[in-house]
Amino acid sequence: MDFVHVPVMFNEVLSSFDNRPAVFVDLTSGGGGHDAGVLEKYPDVKAVLIDRDEDAVEHLRKKFSSFPNVTVVHAPFSDIDKVMFLLQIPKADIIFADLGVSSFQFDTPHRGFSMQKDGPMDMRMDKNSPFTALDFIKNSTEGELRGILSEYAQEREAGTVARTLKKCAEDGMTTTLQFAEEIRKAKRYAKRGIDPSTQVFMALRMAVNDELGELETALKKAFPLLSDKGMMGVITFHSTEDRIVKNFFRDRKNNVPFYADGKDTVPVCDDSRFSVEMITPTPEECSENPRARSAKLRILKKV
Repeated sequence: MDFVHVPVMFNEVLSSFDNRPAVFVDLTSGGGGHDAGVLEKYPDVKAVLIDRDEDAVEHLRKKFSSFPNVTVVHAPFSDIDKVMFLLQIPKADIIFADLGVSSFQFDTPHRGFSMQKDGPMDMRMDKNSPFTALDFIKNSTEGELRGILSEYAQEREAGTVARTLKKCAEDGMTTTLQFAEEIRKAKRYAKRGIDPSTQVFMALRMAVNDELGELETALKKAFPLLSDKGMMGVITFHSTEDRIVKNFFRDRKNNVPFYADGKDTVPVCDDSRFSVEMITPTPEECSENPRARSAKLRILKKV
């Protein structure tokens, strides 16, 4: 199966990247849709494409095999500092991340992301990670699951769903359709037109892959790597992750010091001036691609 992903806000992303970059870094390259646009707009740019999904990395290496200026790296985006160090690239002019799950991951049953297709309760972005979603449910207490559902999914029936997840695991259930069906039975409330298990699966996926922790770490490590004309762009799809990006960009605009690494003794503070912008998809794009409806593109630029 081909690694297919429709890049959200493609035109908006490209029009925002207006600083004629020498180095472009994509922290979550996925299908490489945005990257292809950047390389077309700036053919001579040195591009570093990072993804922690092996299927995505394999796809990217084939897609850009004829580009000598493209380097594809299999790594979590929280390792951007290590990647840049090993590639001997001191600074980047553009650092970009699209935090959405790819269509390939949703549409490939054995990856276990979808509640509509039967597959194992997996949900790992990196298949080398030790814990699947099923392992996570088994090793978490009911209270821990309830907290995750409340925080990540704003689930009003978090307690009921947490008990259901634990019971499914205890009863030997192992597949996405089995869990999804039990969640649907357990929930009394659901938004019209939305599968009752959708937000539950999203919360589990975020927890299994530590998506918020990865994001916070990546932002802190990426910022010091920006060049004098550098900019960062991040597309979010979830209110919690968007709040993290929004607050981080706001604090950089206000020159609030921060620690890029827990081991640092000196906080990072860039005295440059920054502009911050937020862009949403057009109504036409949302109509053509429903997955774009919750997307927000936030841009941080040195000015």
